Order: sequence, then structure tokens, then C-alpha cells
Amino acid sequence: MDQKAYREALEKCVRRAHENHNFITEEEYRGFFDGLGMNPTEDGLTRGYLENIRIRFGLYEPEKAEEVELTDEDGRYLGFYLKELEGLPQYTAQELLEITRLAIDEDKEARTKLLNAHLKDVVEIAKLYVYQSLPIEDLIGEGNIGLMMGVEALSCVDGPLEAEGFLGKMIMDSMDAAISRDTDDREQWDEVLSRIEKISEKAKELSDDLRRAVTAEELAEEGGFDAEDIYEALRLTGNKIEGLHRGGEEK
Repeated sequence: MDQKAYREALEKCVRRAHENHNFITEEEYRGFFDGLGMNPTEDGLTRGYLENIRIRFGLYEPEKAEEVELTDEDGRYLGFYLKELEGLPQYTAQELLEITRLAIDEDKEARTKLLNAHLKDVVEIAKLYVYQSLPIEDLIGEGNIGLMMGVEALSCVDGPLEAEGFLGKMIMDSMDAAISRDTDDREQWDEVLSRIEKISEKAKELSDDLRRAVTAEELAEEGGFDAEDIYEALRLTGNKIEGLHRGGEEK
């Protein structure tokens, strides 16, 4: 199975579920994955992942929605943040429609009001993402950035009735991008740790065979590593790889 295509399909599936309050239908699920040739094991692992991040199969019904489970840290932050938002002005639907109309016409005061009016929406969207890799504080921060960008770009929408959907999309786009960056960073760090582990194991093995510490150049030649990777491993471990020294001087 093409891993890049699979990851793209998974991201689209999760995004669709988030747009529907963390519900996905079997038909939608199949639409994302059927063309990838997943075997039953891969299908089971994918469904297990979706279940783990609290995405459920079926049509969304408000009464089926589960209470969001937060860590103690996330709960404390959210309580503090929501208390801060309590002091913001409240608007009727008609008032908000007029504020949105003015914001589309680039009225700065209206844009500030509209931004504040949608801060609680960012919180509600963040709750949909909270079972993924980022804490709710980071999700809200990223969502607020997306909201600000959306408010500034409102002149591209046709009218006030389209604004809410546009802002919601911008908020979700921002959170999706943050989670994708976090996933990439984690994968890259996992690769670095794996490389350090292999270098360490080979350095000890070679040092034991030669009954002395070995140089990075010797390890590169005997172990098939890139010398620059060995130097980087030394740097990241504070020159504390057993059996390995560089420049002829033990570290």
C-alpha cells in the first residue's frame, strides 16, 4: 500500500469526521480508503486509530455526542480560558449578521467584534481535535490564528451568510496544519533516535571486538554509517556513546 496516499486519505477522513462532530459514515470511510487496497489487518488498525481519537461510525445525532474527556492539565487550562472569555460582549443573531456585513466591507472595529464573537467557536472545534497529538492550549492557539487570518480575508466571501462556514474552515485548516507539523516532527525525531540507537549498538560491538574505543571514521567504515550521522549522534548525546571517540581523543 502506498503510504503517502494512505496518510493523505487518513487526514481527509479525520477532517471529514471533525466537520461532522467526530462522526463518519461507513460510505464516507470507504470512499477515502477503498482505492488503496487495504488488507483486513490494515483496515482494522485504521478503524482502531479512528476509535482511539474518538471518531465514531454513523450519522451525527446530538444525543449520541459524548462528553469530551480532558486531562487535568487541559481541563485547568480550558476552565481558565473560558472564564476569560466570559467578559466578552454577546450579540444577537441579527447583530452578528450586521457586524459580519461590516467586517466583509473591511470595517476594522467590526472585524475585532467578529473575532471576539467567534473565540468560543474555536474552543468547540478544538474539543473535536483534543484526542490527537496536541494539548488543547496549542489547538486553541492555532485555531485563533486561523480565525484571525479568516477575519482578515473575509472580503473574499460573497456575503454574511457564508462567513461562518468560511471562518470555521480557516480554524480547522490551522489546527490540521499544526497536527501535521507535530506528526512530522515526531516521526523525524523517532528516526533520529533509531539512528542513534543503531550507531550506539555498533560502536559498542566494534569497540568490544577491538578492545579499544573506535573513531567515527572507523565506525562509519565498518558499520556502513554516514560519518556526519555519527558526529550528529555524538552531539545529541553529549559525546556519550559507549566505545566511541572522535579526533583521536576519547570523549
